[in-house]
Amino acid sequence: MQQLLTLILLGGLLFAGCKGNNPSQQTALSTPAQADVAPAATVENQQAMDSLLTVLGPLQGRTVADMFAGDGFYTWGMLKAGARVLAIDDNPANIAALEARKKQDGIGDDRLLIRQTTPGAPGLLANEVDMALITREYSTLGDRPSWFAQLKSGIRSPHLFYLVNFIPGQTAAGPPLSQRMGYNTVSNEVTEFGFEDVGIFYKKMQYRYILFGSVPPESRPDEGEGQ
Repeated sequence: MQQLLTLILLGGLLFAGCKGNNPSQQTALSTPAQADVAPAATVENQQAMDSLLTVLGPLQGRTVADMFAGDGFYTWGMLKAGARVLAIDDNPANIAALEARKKQDGIGDDRLLIRQTTPGAPGLLANEVDMALITREYSTLGDRPSWFAQLKSGIRSPHLFYLVNFIPGQTAAGPPLSQRMGYNTVSNEVTEFGFEDVGIFYKKMQYRYILFGSVPPESRPDEGEGQ
């Protein structure tokens, strides 16, 4: 009788252990949900990148300035699309992180250059890039007439730039409302800076608009004018 009770108790313990602590059973229940659903932020970021690249058009063989590179999100996206990127930032910590990732990924200077600039200065050399991407809020650029004059001199004709800014209204993410400016206001101002071909993509990126500007060839002075 004692032996029978012992066997019953051992069997109950083994059954309880198998039911409650079997790793394979727990993994089978949790793994599908984790594997099939990507984090929302990652999906949204990729959608934003894909939308921007569609607007920018083919980048293979083109040199693009990422004017406020930050953590390099847009820099690496444009690199993957075939661009040669000049990543510019005024934050030494961002520059160090970009350099570390460049080294880690084994990317050469023929594909990626990283440059620190001072606040308020674009940091481009004359005719250095084919286009520029600006992802900082327009209102925070400081002396905007001077900033855009320097920017234009660094972009080869037709001096094409793209500005990604948040819409001027309450959104689930983004900078303070005090930093946001409507695209009509921005468009009018950059036109005064000499960018005559100005347009807007309003619904390509969540919470943001993409404004572009360039200088049409026919609007530039003829060579030798004034001589």
